[in-house]
Amino acid sequence: MKRLHWLRLGLLLLTTVVAAVATVRPTAAQGLQTGVVTGTISSSDGLSLPGATVSVVSPALQGTRTAVTDTNGNFVIRGLPPGNYTATVEMSGMATRRETIVVALGRTTTLDSMMTVAGVNESVQVAAEASPIITNTVVGQNYRKAEIDALPVGRTPQYVAELAPNLTDNTPNTGQLQIAGGFAFDNVFLVDGVDINDNIFANPTNLFIEDAIDETQVLTAGISAEYGRFSGGVVNIVTKRGGNQFSGSYRANLSNPSWTDETPFETTPRRDSLQGTHEATLGGPIIHDKLWFFLSGRSEKIDVPFSLVETRIPGSQRNDDKRVDGKVTWTVAKNHTFQGSFLNNETSQAGNRGISSQAIDPSVLVTRETPSKIGVFNWSGVLSPRLFATAQYSRKYFGFRNAGGSSTDLHDSPMRSRGAGIPGSRLFNAPYFDATDPEDRNNEQLAGSLSYFITSKGAGSHDVKAGFERFNSSDQGGNSQTSTGYVYWTPYLTNDSGAPVFGSNGRVVPVFDPNTTLVYNWIATRGAKIDIRTNSFYAHDRWAATKHLTLDLGARYERVRTEATGGIVGADTDTWVPRLAATYDLFGDGKWVIQGSYAHYSGKYSEAQFVNNTDVANPSLVIYPYNGPAGQGLDFAPAFDLSNLGEPIFGNFPTANVQFADGLHSPINKELTVSAGGEIGKRGYAKVTYVQRRLTGVLEDFIDRSTGQTEVVQGGIDYGA
Repeated sequence: MKRLHWLRLGLLLLTTVVAAVATVRPTAAQGLQTGVVTGTISSSDGLSLPGATVSVVSPALQGTRTAVTDTNGNFVIRGLPPGNYTATVEMSGMATRRETIVVALGRTTTLDSMMTVAGVNESVQVAAEASPIITNTVVGQNYRKAEIDALPVGRTPQYVAELAPNLTDNTPNTGQLQIAGGFAFDNVFLVDGVDINDNIFANPTNLFIEDAIDETQVLTAGISAEYGRFSGGVVNIVTKRGGNQFSGSYRANLSNPSWTDETPFETTPRRDSLQGTHEATLGGPIIHDKLWFFLSGRSEKIDVPFSLVETRIPGSQRNDDKRVDGKVTWTVAKNHTFQGSFLNNETSQAGNRGISSQAIDPSVLVTRETPSKIGVFNWSGVLSPRLFATAQYSRKYFGFRNAGGSSTDLHDSPMRSRGAGIPGSRLFNAPYFDATDPEDRNNEQLAGSLSYFITSKGAGSHDVKAGFERFNSSDQGGNSQTSTGYVYWTPYLTNDSGAPVFGSNGRVVPVFDPNTTLVYNWIATRGAKIDIRTNSFYAHDRWAATKHLTLDLGARYERVRTEATGGIVGADTDTWVPRLAATYDLFGDGKWVIQGSYAHYSGKYSEAQFVNNTDVANPSLVIYPYNGPAGQGLDFAPAFDLSNLGEPIFGNFPTANVQFADGLHSPINKELTVSAGGEIGKRGYAKVTYVQRRLTGVLEDFIDRSTGQTEVVQGGIDYGA
């Protein structure tokens, strides 16, 4: 991506923000990157106090934020970065109160304060607020950096998330999570509001630096309408942003292959090589309370030893991972804050085995590169004492480069033995995949929200929030399986002990036989692209109906359309999902509550499913039998003469006869929760939650002959219906 393009992104964000302020339209990020403080200010005789001023300050906040209580004594302060705060409550004729509170990521902290008449000594109360875990209807857990650093656990998003209840990492692919029984590919990982999911597997892309993570929130049930595109759960992360004091860190994690015993298949000792992962951070003020910076970096060089199967040739995959991150936070005017950050990850993997751990030949190894980056621009501002708005624009890039072969010579085709299915076959002769068909898995977000505090005398107070998100997930690449266009499925020569035989060229010797050899012709559309656009709108009302009862009333609308190379349209659907919850405070002090929620979650529209009728990552395939003479070796000319191929025995053409049903939408997870919780002493709490989920509308593929059959003719050959 050229620098000029990133400049254009910044100008686009600025234009969007100006339009948002001018028209007061709802504009902001997917999910929440901040917390909220709300509560009721009353007198010692239990009467509400309208007109009281509540101010909060924190090392995490630039400047001071204030709110004035309404006729019911209620107030709300939004957009507060997570951290420790000092809250001051002031009113003419009343003694000033100061209390310390903790604002947690994505949660609402309740501050109910009782004021006494002037003349009574000013009171100072520490940690007076009710636990956000108790008072919030969302089911999940928050983990701050200090807690993670004190525990012997991994520090990546998925490892931190495993500390939370109601999820597991027992999933089909590494890095995935199964949350509340949902699909492992149907969760959302957010860093500073940016979706960092891999488009195919939905595990988090390495677009983070562990030591820069400030707080991680895991949401498993009762999730509000601000979050979408999942049917499982959400892992929400915010990173550090500097402060009024300079601070930094350095961390080194060391390892050595010789510290681990060899497996029974390794014939030589692992080499003695000290390796490490190094992380550093630095943040501080450029202008106190106005302009902060935060920088972080990570460098990792790790050798992962392996032995090629059958040949037992030792090798290693050398991972060279370099990440650099920068963030600037600028309060350009009182209560108007801009934040911009950029993270770049340059990773290379020398000795990558590509598609299969069943490689037997060093010639299949490649040096694969997986460049990735994110850029995000964010604004939040108080437009009036009751009106708060946010806006965010981001782009994420992730790609594969040099992930396969580059030669077009048939002699450099990948070869696989005729094993029991692909996992049982052996890969030799040349790398699988095609370096000339690079793949990109990107996304782009434009989102925003507008919040308004409404007072209804005699009927409580309403904290109303509305917002939208435009999310475009794109995948580009034809998933070419081979740079030559062909893959040979054929045996290889073995010696008396059954081990593969290498020729003078250093490659395994293939054996060609008309009774066993097949030739796969993969026909990829290089550079094919699909866009999956999700336009979402949501509204949420947190209604403090009485001192005891709070209702959360929300709904989310998602409009999804996919479009691929050739004008192919897959999904074209609209979905409404409710998000409802209620909290009953038994004693009106936030210490013992009963809660319930009812919600629908609409799952993501994954490229893994919605490319099935396109050429994107979905090459056509024709399988030919080899009808030439028997022979062996790469110098056996008849095997590489395409005129020796017989008539096709199989053909698969995704764009010919694969269709999506009208109105096809992602699965809907319908959820009911019931909770009860309370505080135990001054530092403890307990909460019990019952969660019931029912998944509907699971996507399935099937053959339908009820409306006739499609005759597939390709290249002048009739492959039948």
